[in-house]
Amino acid sequence: MLVSVHLYAWQAVIVGNARLGGRDLRAAVLDDPWVGVTKREGDVFRGFACDGDFEPSFYAWLDLQRVRGLQAIRTLCTVDPGDWALHTPPPRQPPLPEFALVFPDRVAWYRYKHSSLDPRGLSGPYEECFVEVPEESRPATITPLEEAERELLAATRDYVAFVEARARADDATDMFYAKQGRTTLELLEDTEDSFRERLIALRQEELKEYRRRAKQWHPVQPATRAMRPVILENAARWLVRDDYLSVLEAAGASWRAVRLARASQDAWPLNMDVDRRSQEDLPPFIHAPGYVAIGRRWACAAAAALNAALNMR
Repeated sequence: MLVSVHLYAWQAVIVGNARLGGRDLRAAVLDDPWVGVTKREGDVFRGFACDGDFEPSFYAWLDLQRVRGLQAIRTLCTVDPGDWALHTPPPRQPPLPEFALVFPDRVAWYRYKHSSLDPRGLSGPYEECFVEVPEESRPATITPLEEAERELLAATRDYVAFVEARARADDATDMFYAKQGRTTLELLEDTEDSFRERLIALRQEELKEYRRRAKQWHPVQPATRAMRPVILENAARWLVRDDYLSVLEAAGASWRAVRLARASQDAWPLNMDVDRRSQEDLPPFIHAPGYVAIGRRWACAAAAALNAALNMR
């Protein structure tokens, strides 16, 4: 799939829960995992493991799981405890699978898997699918939306106050992380009207970037003026393919849920794991007393907020 796996999983969860609730919702990337691909290399999307085989259609697979008692579908963002350990971090937890099916008596997790179709296993094309992970036993719980929103707002205000007071104005890295917090805070404080205006502007920025990529990645180079209609069409399709917020809106989410998703998606503070592994000089504020508690709280609040927004059912 050309789309990032997390964007596919997010839209599968949004659409899946909407359909479980009676809304006939679809998403472009679920209709065609290769939407927007300008050049296929023989990769195969087999779909979803089911009864010893694979079901290529997400909608058909969801309907089958509904007959079996499916109550909700979840996707969860998590924060590894070791990321914020100052000394001797515990072993890293394996990442959670991409999504979970919630039944009355169990939770079934599914992970994205890809493998080479080359008999030697050395290169592409690749086979992609989602398979069940029976050994995964972590819960698929989410925080109520209003509670997640309150906590993210409080955590963001603390993060902004701490970092902005210490970030060096002449250092690009310092200012990047300061701006990250400020942008999240501005989103959370938007009114409905100002948020909708901001969302329009953000989509225009994304479309501009997709047009740049479509031109750069066009299979025929150098791109000429005659290719412009195709390039613009590809960029528009990429935006539709990746715009999970539009899918969330179509699913009936409130504007506050959409705002919460957008505000939390880019909240990634510098953590101690990055500090241990980085070969570059990082902002001094990460070693200031109190930063670990504030940064950890913000990261955990952002993860909980994104989970609350995406998993509405």
